[in-house]
Amino acid sequence: MRIDFESSGGLANLQLGYHADTDNLPPQQAEKLVELIQSSSVFELQQSVLTPKAAGGPPDVLSCRLTLSDGSKQKTLSFNDVTAPPSLQPLLALLRKLALEQKLKGT
Repeated sequence: MRIDFESSGGLANLQLGYHADTDNLPPQQAEKLVELIQSSSVFELQQSVLTPKAAGGPPDVLSCRLTLSDGSKQKTLSFNDVTAPPSLQPLLALLRKLALEQKLKGT
């Protein structure tokens, strides 16, 4: 499964990106990502549910874009940490952690 995750904003206005294919990751990391993707039901989420009702929001809001491609299935969602449902939070936490690790390694 191809994973493309980007986030920006937050208190530090940090720009992060995580791009990977689970086929090329260590097995344990790939399994954890796939497990969180499945438990979050991300492929069933609708963009309309994740779109903020009003423009703007708190100044420290973290904006995210997530694209998942798995065979013939593809899903792209844009949201922020306020509109993301609780089921998505564990996946987002791991993706932010992995994005920060990639940034620190310079890859």
